[in-house]
Amino acid sequence: MLRNKGIIVVLLVAMFGLNACVAPPPRQRVVYHEGSDQSYSGRYCHTCGTVRDIDQVEIRQQNTGGGAVLGAIIGGVIGNQFGRGGGRAAATAIGVVGGAAVGNSVEENNSRAASGYAWRFRVELDDGRWATVTQYDNPGFHPGARVIVRGNHLETLPN
Repeated sequence: MLRNKGIIVVLLVAMFGLNACVAPPPRQRVVYHEGSDQSYSGRYCHTCGTVRDIDQVEIRQQNTGGGAVLGAIIGGVIGNQFGRGGGRAAATAIGVVGGAAVGNSVEENNSRAASGYAWRFRVELDDGRWATVTQYDNPGFHPGARVIVRGNHLETLPN
């Protein structure tokens, strides 16, 4: 009996690990586009530029179904620990259905929490190229602001 309780505890802990089934929110990213002026002479900072356009974009995480599958497996294993014969089969079936419902619900809640809004900045770089930067925060940038692309986000251009 003690062995069964240990298995149940391990499976319950694994069930709460369903948080890992949700895809993480998109990372901040930078996309460069070649501009019409290719006469870069080396005088300018490659990643410095001027914000030309700002849009707010919605980011929606999708439900993958992995939570329901994992929940069904865990629920079936837990249900299989109870009863004998036909009772065991019924407990396993109830565990599969209940686990799938719980796993799907956890994944939907995590997807909803990871969704939100981000900012998309179009930056005209000093060398004539264009960069599109998407990040979750807008620290007060506006069209005409001088910025530098560092890593995958924008920062105010130091004087």
